[in-house]
Amino acid sequence: MADTAARLHDVVATLAARLCPFPAFLNMTTVQAIELEPPAGSSVDLGCVVVLSDGEICELELKTIPGPGSPSEVDQVEEYRGLDLPPEQYVLYAAGAISALYAELRRRGEA
Repeated sequence: MADTAARLHDVVATLAARLCPFPAFLNMTTVQAIELEPPAGSSVDLGCVVVLSDGEICELELKTIPGPGSPSEVDQVEEYRGLDLPPEQYVLYAAGAISALYAELRRRGEA
C-alpha cells in the first residue's frame, strides 16, 4: 500500500503543477489551495484539508490576529500542517485530490 501511496503522491504533484495559476482558496489572494472533502468512511477527524500547488496534502488553519493599526483591524495568518496519515488514509485523500485537480483542469479546458 505504501508503494501505491507514493505513486499517487507523484500523480497529485504532476496534476497540481499543471495548474498555473493555482486556484485561490475561498477567493483569497494570499492562499492558493483546493479544499478536499473528507473521504467516505474516514476514521480520521481532521480540520480543513487542502492540496497545495506543490501537490502536498495538508491541513490548513486560518487564524486572525490583531492588525498593526487598531484593535478593529485584523490580519490573517495561514498555518499549514503536514498530515501524518497511514498509506490507506493517504490513498483516500490522494484520490480526492486527483479528482479535484482534474475537475479544475477540465474547467479550464486543459484536461
